[in-house]
Amino acid sequence: MARPDRLRLLLSDDDAHQVREWLAPLLARKRAAAAARARRRRQRLLATLWLIALAVALMTRYF
Repeated sequence: MARPDRLRLLLSDDDAHQVREWLAPLLARKRAAAAARARRRRQRLLATLWLIALAVALMTRYF
């Protein structure tokens, strides 16, 4: 079902193929950028968790 805020075009198979071919690099770049953002977010979360674990270990050892 088409979203109401989107324009729905009725294209021939050739035209649809041409549009997909034209949009493919743009969509690939957007997917790659989203994957990179997710990877950075996971790495930041993992680093934060390791720092918390280290802090807890140091606090329980020295206090």
